[in-house]
Amino acid sequence: MEYVIETKNLSKNYKSSNVLKDVNMHVEAGSIYGLIGKNGAGKTTLMRIITGLQRPSGGTYMIFGVDYADAEIQKSRRRMGAIVEKSGLYENLSARDNLFLEFKLIGNPNVEEIDELLKLVALEETGRKKVRNFSLGMKQRLGIAIALASNPDFLILDEPINGLDPEGIIEIRELLLNLNRNKNITILVSSHYLDELSRIATHYGFLDRGEIVKEISSVELADKMEAKIEFKVEDVSEFVKFFESKNLSYKVTGKNRIDVYGKCNLSKLVAELAGCGLVASEVHEKEESLENYYMNLIGDEKND
Repeated sequence: MEYVIETKNLSKNYKSSNVLKDVNMHVEAGSIYGLIGKNGAGKTTLMRIITGLQRPSGGTYMIFGVDYADAEIQKSRRRMGAIVEKSGLYENLSARDNLFLEFKLIGNPNVEEIDELLKLVALEETGRKKVRNFSLGMKQRLGIAIALASNPDFLILDEPINGLDPEGIIEIRELLLNLNRNKNITILVSSHYLDELSRIATHYGFLDRGEIVKEISSVELADKMEAKIEFKVEDVSEFVKFFESKNLSYKVTGKNRIDVYGKCNLSKLVAELAGCGLVASEVHEKEESLENYYMNLIGDEKND
């Protein structure tokens, strides 16, 4: 297994506060790794450490197989592009001029690539329009273009769709999928928009109180996220007897509520219940979501 990023017992302390505690993370080459965690969980700190903006208090990490303390680490860092917290745009300049300055700053002489980058992020028609007059989505796409100026193999994005309208979110989604699928760029992305993240991520890392509590691929996650049918009933005990007789997985969630898990034919199940004289006042068929999985996971961790 080839990892673009691998951390081993990574920690970061601020005086008496442990922001990261023995973090073990594995970002596979070619993946879109969704980093999930509430505010204060340590996502931005972890990204700042990986990008070299901060040093860890303990543990280690490797970029493209090179330890961060190795003299060769700068070569690995040059294969990275990142937006962490703010993209640092020059508001009084155009998109083209922002990219031109970035090319000069990093020593990339191939300024003819600027047109290609502007087209890639759908900003080729902005001309001399100043960035201060851009929408938030346009600014985010320009920030990504700047992060791509060094032709990286790995991209780190901290909350790239935060505050965007639905159209802006879709534009960023399509851009990231294009970069991953057609440019073969590995992406580490954090987001609070879990439904949107579920549309692009191939792998997930769940960060809670400074610890990675779970890493899982989207394929593995799909197997774990069972569909369920929610019933509101008069007598839960009678429904429990019925579901047990059918060897169905269920959970009593309230005085008059019971859920059945797994793939069921809803119409057939309701008909069989009715045949036994069991009628629910409410029936809802639902798919398990990434958000529910995350909340259940974090809840379980807190109860351990």
